[in-house]
Amino acid sequence: MLNVEDAHKILTEKLTFDPGKFYGPANDLSIGVGQVYLGIRYPIYSPETELYQTAEGIVYLLTHECDIDQTNVRPFNTDLLICPILDFRIFIDEYQNELSEELLISFIGNLGSRNVSRVIYIPYFNEAVLPFGGLLYLNQITNTNIKSLSKENAQRLCSVTRYGFQIIDQSICNHLLRPKAEAVPLMEV
Repeated sequence: MLNVEDAHKILTEKLTFDPGKFYGPANDLSIGVGQVYLGIRYPIYSPETELYQTAEGIVYLLTHECDIDQTNVRPFNTDLLICPILDFRIFIDEYQNELSEELLISFIGNLGSRNVSRVIYIPYFNEAVLPFGGLLYLNQITNTNIKSLSKENAQRLCSVTRYGFQIIDQSICNHLLRPKAEAVPLMEV
């Protein structure tokens, strides 16, 4: 059985970026894209009930700061896009039973090499929060209200650097803007 330490070692041996250049402080920055928050509520789909529930966790902000600037009163500036961050340890625990060890190791290697478009590995930035890093699962991009960032239990942890932002931005563009696999019609039907 693959433990989290061994899985993390496999992943980091395949990394195509320098994790030491990934994060910086967020204290003086306006709220917006590239920041990581802890204690944020967001909707999550429950396959068992076929309803949305809420979860609280670590999120990566995707909305540009000018689009949620509360000093600029205008329509549609109270909600922001976020991507929940899945703790790498939880991912390993959940997929131990879902995949064979060989397939899990292969997926982890591809994740480190950035060959999985729907999931981005982000390195650890806080030993107490994500000691082995986390995963941005781009098919779970969701939204929350700007007020959730100022709740008592919400905490701004850090910001990605320009280097980290470029890596995440390239992955998002690759996943969301890549050409369709099938040919689309040239005209209306």
